Amino acid sequence: MHAIADNALMGTWPCPVPTDHLGQIDGARTATSPLPPPPLPAGAIRAQRKVHASGRFMINGQFIKPGPRHAGKIVTVVIEDTHYRILHGEDELAVRPRKNLGPITRLYVKGMGTQHDRQGSPDDKPSRKS
Repeated sequence: MHAIADNALMGTWPCPVPTDHLGQIDGARTATSPLPPPPLPAGAIRAQRKVHASGRFMINGQFIKPGPRHAGKIVTVVIEDTHYRILHGEDELAVRPRKNLGPITRLYVKGMGTQHDRQGSPDDKPSRKS
Protein backbone atom coordinates (compact mmCIF):
# COMPACT_ATOMS: atom_id res chain seq x y z
CA MET A 1 0.00 0.00 0.00
CA HIS A 2 1.45 3.38 -1.04
CA ALA A 3 0.41 6.89 -0.06
CA ILE A 4 1.02 9.58 -2.71
CA ALA A 5 0.44 13.31 -2.19
CA ASP A 6 1.41 16.15 -4.54
CA ASN A 7 3.05 13.60 -6.87
CA ALA A 8 5.51 12.48 -4.15
CA LEU A 9 5.66 9.13 -2.38
CA MET A 10 4.78 9.79 1.27
CA GLY A 11 4.87 6.26 2.62
CA THR A 12 4.71 2.53 1.91
CA TRP A 13 3.13 -0.05 4.22
CA PRO A 14 1.96 -3.66 4.03
CA CYS A 15 -1.64 -3.72 2.84
CA PRO A 16 -3.92 -4.69 5.78
CA VAL A 17 -6.95 -5.20 3.50
CA PRO A 18 -7.49 -8.61 1.86
CA THR A 19 -7.32 -8.52 -1.94
CA ASP A 20 -10.99 -9.48 -2.37
CA HIS A 21 -12.05 -6.34 -0.41
CA LEU A 22 -9.80 -3.83 -2.23
CA GLY A 23 -12.54 -2.90 -4.73
CA GLN A 24 -14.79 -1.72 -1.87
CA ILE A 25 -12.42 1.03 -0.66
CA ASP A 26 -13.47 4.51 -1.79
CA GLY A 27 -10.77 6.38 -3.73
CA ALA A 28 -8.37 3.43 -3.96
CA ARG A 29 -7.08 2.49 -7.40
CA THR A 30 -4.30 0.43 -8.91
CA ALA A 31 -1.11 2.16 -10.00
CA THR A 32 -1.04 3.09 -13.70
CA SER A 33 2.45 4.60 -13.68
CA PRO A 34 5.68 4.02 -11.75
CA LEU A 35 5.77 5.32 -8.21
CA PRO A 36 7.17 8.85 -7.78
CA PRO A 37 10.42 9.26 -5.83
CA PRO A 38 10.10 9.89 -2.09
CA PRO A 39 10.53 13.52 -1.00
CA LEU A 40 13.93 14.63 0.27
CA PRO A 41 14.10 14.82 4.04
CA ALA A 42 14.54 18.26 5.56
CA GLY A 43 18.18 19.26 5.60
CA ALA A 44 19.29 16.71 2.98
CA ILE A 45 21.82 18.00 0.47
CA ARG A 46 22.93 16.63 -2.87
CA ALA A 47 26.38 16.03 -4.28
CA GLN A 48 27.43 14.85 -7.73
CA ARG A 49 30.06 12.22 -8.43
CA LYS A 50 31.35 10.48 -11.55
CA VAL A 51 31.51 6.68 -11.29
CA HIS A 52 35.02 5.44 -12.07
CA ALA A 53 35.70 2.65 -14.58
CA SER A 54 36.05 0.28 -11.60
CA GLY A 55 32.40 1.01 -10.74
CA ARG A 56 32.99 3.01 -7.58
CA PHE A 57 33.36 6.59 -6.38
CA MET A 58 34.31 8.34 -3.17
CA ILE A 59 32.30 10.69 -1.03
CA ASN A 60 33.49 12.06 2.30
CA GLY A 61 36.33 9.52 2.44
CA GLN A 62 34.00 6.57 1.91
CA PHE A 63 34.03 4.41 -1.21
CA ILE A 64 30.64 3.51 -2.65
CA LYS A 65 30.38 0.89 -5.38
CA PRO A 66 27.24 1.04 -7.51
CA GLY A 67 28.93 -1.37 -9.96
CA PRO A 68 30.87 -1.30 -13.22
CA ARG A 69 27.70 -1.14 -15.33
CA HIS A 70 27.36 2.47 -14.09
CA ALA A 71 30.95 3.42 -15.00
CA GLY A 72 31.21 6.89 -16.54
CA LYS A 73 27.81 8.04 -15.28
CA ILE A 74 27.48 11.16 -13.20
CA VAL A 75 25.35 10.20 -10.21
CA THR A 76 23.63 12.34 -7.62
CA VAL A 77 24.24 11.44 -3.98
CA VAL A 78 21.54 12.57 -1.57
CA ILE A 79 23.31 13.01 1.77
CA GLU A 80 21.00 12.28 4.65
CA ASP A 81 21.68 12.02 8.38
CA THR A 82 22.64 8.34 8.49
CA HIS A 83 22.92 7.16 4.88
CA TYR A 84 23.64 8.07 1.26
CA ARG A 85 21.01 7.62 -1.46
CA ILE A 86 22.60 7.22 -4.93
CA LEU A 87 20.46 8.38 -7.88
CA HIS A 88 20.99 8.45 -11.64
CA GLY A 89 18.31 10.70 -13.02
CA GLU A 90 15.12 9.50 -11.30
CA ASP A 91 16.43 5.94 -10.77
CA GLU A 92 17.64 5.00 -7.31
CA LEU A 93 20.77 2.86 -7.72
CA ALA A 94 21.67 2.18 -4.08
CA VAL A 95 21.32 3.21 -0.46
CA ARG A 96 24.44 2.90 1.68
CA PRO A 97 25.02 3.63 5.38
CA ARG A 98 27.05 6.71 6.14
CA LYS A 99 30.24 5.79 8.04
CA ASN A 100 31.71 9.29 8.33
CA LEU A 101 29.21 11.79 9.72
CA GLY A 102 31.51 14.78 9.12
CA PRO A 103 30.57 17.68 6.83
CA ILE A 104 30.62 17.25 3.04
CA THR A 105 32.90 19.89 1.50
CA ARG A 106 32.86 18.95 -2.20
CA LEU A 107 29.45 18.92 -3.83
CA TYR A 108 30.22 18.97 -7.56
CA VAL A 109 32.16 16.71 -9.87
CA LYS A 110 35.59 17.84 -10.99
CA GLY A 111 37.74 16.37 -13.70
CA MET A 112 38.00 15.70 -17.40
CA GLY A 113 34.69 15.84 -19.26
CA THR A 114 32.53 16.76 -16.27
CA GLN A 115 32.31 20.55 -16.33
CA HIS A 116 31.96 23.14 -19.06
CA ASP A 117 35.13 24.96 -20.01
CA ARG A 118 35.83 27.68 -17.51
CA GLN A 119 36.25 31.24 -18.69
CA GLY A 120 39.47 32.73 -17.33
CA SER A 121 39.78 36.24 -16.01
CA PRO A 122 41.66 38.91 -18.03
CA ASP A 123 44.50 38.69 -15.47
CA ASP A 124 45.14 34.97 -16.18
CA LYS A 125 48.34 34.31 -18.06
CA PRO A 126 48.49 31.58 -20.70
CA SER A 127 50.38 28.43 -19.85
CA ARG A 128 53.93 28.08 -21.15
CA LYS A 129 52.97 24.70 -22.59
CA SER A 130 50.20 26.18 -24.76
